[in-house]
Amino acid sequence: MKVSRDISNKQFDSKVRGQMSGEIGEFAKNFNYMIDTINFTIRDITDKNTQLKSIMQSVSHGILAIDTRGKILLINDLAKKMVEGDSYVTAEGKNIRQFIKNELILESVLHNMCSEHSTIIQKNIKNDIIYKIKIDPVHFEDTDAVIGFIINIENITEYAKLENMRKEFVANVSHELKTPITSIQGFIETLKMTDNLDTKNRFLTIIENEATRLTRLIDDILLLSTIENKTKKKVEKVDLFEVFEEVHEVINYIAKKKNIKVKYDFENKDIDLWEYSGYIRQILLNIISNAIKYTGENGKVSIKQYIKSEKVFIEVKDNGIGIPEEDIERIFERFYRVDKARSRDIGGTGLGLAITKHMVKSLGGNITVESILGIGSDFIVTIPVDIK
Repeated sequence: MKVSRDISNKQFDSKVRGQMSGEIGEFAKNFNYMIDTINFTIRDITDKNTQLKSIMQSVSHGILAIDTRGKILLINDLAKKMVEGDSYVTAEGKNIRQFIKNELILESVLHNMCSEHSTIIQKNIKNDIIYKIKIDPVHFEDTDAVIGFIINIENITEYAKLENMRKEFVANVSHELKTPITSIQGFIETLKMTDNLDTKNRFLTIIENEATRLTRLIDDILLLSTIENKTKKKVEKVDLFEVFEEVHEVINYIAKKKNIKVKYDFENKDIDLWEYSGYIRQILLNIISNAIKYTGENGKVSIKQYIKSEKVFIEVKDNGIGIPEEDIERIFERFYRVDKARSRDIGGTGLGLAITKHMVKSLGGNITVESILGIGSDFIVTIPVDIK
């Protein structure tokens, strides 16, 4: 009697003891064998359940399984967080109406619980966070009968942003390429219809300028693609001041045409930087030439270098046209121009600062800007330093 009561109370370690013969002995033997089988089955189910829960927790998406009435059968921690359920409450056994606090997710699941086919919903949850919710019906063996649903919730915010950037990039590239090509085609058609030598030379000069701009744009796109794809390049150590002197010769020539004074102050001229071939030169050239381009006649550009917290700071300051406050956060985006007409007039492709930012990042550094419209801009590049 005691053993039967123990078994009824799920105490499966209880067994019939003592030596018995006849039918009673055979019954006791079979009863104990049955208990061993139950114990083995329970351990097997427990192990499989533990494995299933481990797999559920290791999945990078939110996963939950529910029955046709909405009762939660399984759920991983990420799903609990994504549906905004109480992490301290056991979700299994509760109805989704009780547990899922995010109204958009709950509404999406409830709306599609009658479907016999997989459903994919994309929702902007809050603060531009985008979830993809996939609801798959679970069928009973090979029948059409639905016995539950597997709900997969994936945060695709970053993917959506990248996809939008890709679409915007393609649209911008198409526009930027189309403009000079259309211009070249138009002037070629005009050249065919004129015999005036001065007109021909003027149009040929315009075509040459547009072709140069087109080449420069394609070169910048290819360079940006190479940097973004992290194409392996040879790493080498360069002397920062030596590279700056090379750049200074180039930009000083440009500055003199506008009577712009370029001053520099290097705190330490014995600094080595690890870089990919030409990156430091390109970074310096881009930010200093930009300062000159957007500074008016008789203006000033100053370059300051100093060391702080094992990083070298390169600060390029001008008293040029400055950047509107609403545009500051976007100037490093590809093809973003504060003043499109002015940028094109001075030969900008709209990729210079995007290239600069990616180069700086690839060297483990950072680039920031402070600017006041009509007062000037201050670009600061920081790169890890190797002090001699």
